[in-house]
Amino acid sequence: MAFQCLICVSSLLFAAQAGPIPFQCLNEKFGIKLPTWALQSNDSKQDVGVTKAAYKTLINMGSLMENDGIPQYWDSVKLENFENIVHRQVSENICNLGLSVQEDEDGFAQRDAALTHYFQRLAAILKEKEFSDCAWERVRHELLRVLQVILLENKI
Repeated sequence: MAFQCLICVSSLLFAAQAGPIPFQCLNEKFGIKLPTWALQSNDSKQDVGVTKAAYKTLINMGSLMENDGIPQYWDSVKLENFENIVHRQVSENICNLGLSVQEDEDGFAQRDAALTHYFQRLAAILKEKEFSDCAWERVRHELLRVLQVILLENKI
């Protein structure tokens, strides 16, 4: 429950960075599809894999936010709070997850591969677009979608 509460808070902080996507950025399209299946579970055996995928997603989000060129107009206090929550969730829970366990009964390896590819594509687009404000806005909205899927699809 604490994880879900912190994800909710981080979603609100991240959403409040700059409000709705600026009008001039509406034509920016990424064409990247979030692998929502990687964050969804059909049975209790998959719940462990989904939990691992959610935490790995937070790690990927943290790494993405370390890139240069974050828009100057984003609220630095809210951004720092968001990053602290992500770091806290990862550092407090990574040891309990067994992310390196060889068995893959929970489907984590496939989930991890899909999510890693998704985040690599986001990072590549940011770089390709030279970390423009519009590219960051699109990434921000993509990351909000990820947080919403984690919140809505899981009972973590």
